[in-house]
Amino acid sequence: MATNFFQQQDSARRKTLQLVVYFVLAILILIALVYGLLLTLSMSSGPEPVSWWQPELLLLAAPGVGLVVGGASAFKVAQLSSGGQAVALMLGGEEVPGTTTDPREKRLLNVVEEMALAAGVPVPPVYVLAEPGINAFAAGYAPGDAVVAVSQGCLDYLTRDELQGVVAHEFSHILNGDMRLNIRLIGLIFGIMALSIMGRMLMFASGGRSSGRNDSRGGLVLLGLGVFVLGLVGALFGRLIMAAVSRQREYLADASAVQFTRNPDGIGGALKKIGGLAEGSRIDNPQAAEAGHMFFANAFAGEGFAGLLATHPPLVKRIRRLDPQFNGQFPEVRAVSFDREEPEGPRRVPPFAKMPRLPGLPQVPLPALGFADEAASRVGHVDPREISHAQALHDGMPDVLRVAAQEPFSARALVYALLLDPRPDLRDLQLTQLKAGAEPQDFAETLRLVAPVQALPDTHRLPLLDLAMPALRQMSPRQHRTFRAQVEVLMIADPRLSLFEYTLRCVLHRHLDAQFLPQRQTRPVHSSPQKLAHPVATVLALLAWEGQPKPNQAARAFDTGMRGYIGGDYTQRLPPRAECSLAEFDAALQTLNQSVPAIKRRIVVACATCILANQQVTLRETELLRAICDTLDCPLPPLVAGEAERR
Repeated sequence: MATNFFQQQDSARRKTLQLVVYFVLAILILIALVYGLLLTLSMSSGPEPVSWWQPELLLLAAPGVGLVVGGASAFKVAQLSSGGQAVALMLGGEEVPGTTTDPREKRLLNVVEEMALAAGVPVPPVYVLAEPGINAFAAGYAPGDAVVAVSQGCLDYLTRDELQGVVAHEFSHILNGDMRLNIRLIGLIFGIMALSIMGRMLMFASGGRSSGRNDSRGGLVLLGLGVFVLGLVGALFGRLIMAAVSRQREYLADASAVQFTRNPDGIGGALKKIGGLAEGSRIDNPQAAEAGHMFFANAFAGEGFAGLLATHPPLVKRIRRLDPQFNGQFPEVRAVSFDREEPEGPRRVPPFAKMPRLPGLPQVPLPALGFADEAASRVGHVDPREISHAQALHDGMPDVLRVAAQEPFSARALVYALLLDPRPDLRDLQLTQLKAGAEPQDFAETLRLVAPVQALPDTHRLPLLDLAMPALRQMSPRQHRTFRAQVEVLMIADPRLSLFEYTLRCVLHRHLDAQFLPQRQTRPVHSSPQKLAHPVATVLALLAWEGQPKPNQAARAFDTGMRGYIGGDYTQRLPPRAECSLAEFDAALQTLNQSVPAIKRRIVVACATCILANQQVTLRETELLRAICDTLDCPLPPLVAGEAERR
């Protein structure tokens, strides 16, 4: 059954609430246990009988446990505030450079890049863990700061189809909102387990003292031992919470991987190889105890006590959901020989094959895209047709631009070249300003890339930006400040901001600012469609005018979109074209981004309905739709046209 992005976002929010409830229950139980420990020590310290009810001990236990657990959780969450990169480094990951010559790493990068292009998200940085088992994870707060990491075992033992299945599984976590939940869970589990660390410190501190009363030292040792044991109980609670929150979502991610690739043998083969490999999916890094729920398969040795503590469903059950005929016999696993694998150089698709030059995108017949509800269902969804389209985009990219997108130095120049105007007089002005403000080597590299970028079909421009995102994330903070300023200078050289420039700025700010200018995570605050009717009308007005040049057609498209959003009566009317500005459009999107997933679905349906009013889609409309969905954190795959009928 197809998964729905907005339903899964709602499910992730409910899981977050469930996680908070489990966390509070665990703290209450730990407070009761610590109170019992203090009471036992108090009763054993003297001959006089002591009452079971000691409010002063409870007042000591409750704030103490709350301070230790809450403080440790807050510390860990703050430590991971930079997103997926912090998690990958914590687990010993090493980033794979875009310029790698290792054929296994190159194959991995190609698979991740193709999946990202198919999903309509920037390409995430890729890490490799020095672990012999077969495992992987995705981490981050949002697609903009996500990373994908795989173990060395994945590179050594998996075929391309199997690796694609594993990567598709991890992209499901990226698209379904699991990553934010997983990072929060790391923080809470660390807090619960902090009691054992505190108990160990108390034991060492009391055992190392050379002076003082023996009974005082003995009491500290007993207190430390008791707290240490209670910390182990906390670790048990942590494993139970991991299992309760993550197990069902692994089944969902397996199903999504099959849905994305239409190849159950890919992910199924990877799971079977885990069963047949001596190391299985084990992760030896000690930090895996906090992050076991994030992995593709169980990171711990064994399946847990009677499966109760397992962070993942049993391996055989996962395989049989994909392959009902599986007999339980795991294959002998051998390292993959690249002599038998497909070459990982570019698959020779003719450059720009079936990618016509624009001003307009080829007409997309309504059956090819579906109705507005179908367009909304494509958010956060990938299918084989989109993966094939992404492979064609990836392999049809000129070598000089693909290589430039993989190097941090050249990636900045690539963005500058994308912003240069085709009109010679304006381009000369932009180059003069770039020469004055950018580094000399950036200016020289931009000049080198101008010609191939100008020859690039318009359909390839945003995918090229997505490919460059991992390299752009490697900038230093100082380089990012200079880069951000130069992008603004190149844009305002022409007083009229183009839709492509606006979309490019949205993508850059959305996904680079998350790393270089961390912002406070906000919760959705809007749940009423009627209260958001005005900002929705602002967005639909610009969409209507961009797709329908005639006033009566634009008004019809606007009304169709508003009916798709409200579903009934509304008071908003299409404003004149001169009153529709990108500044108001951007402000409206920032407001709409604070809405709950169900409202975001209505917004996407309304935008798709407005765009499809004349049953064809232009490049300007696709760029606006990309900006809308990107701002709303609703990744939309590229529109895949059927026959190339020019508008």
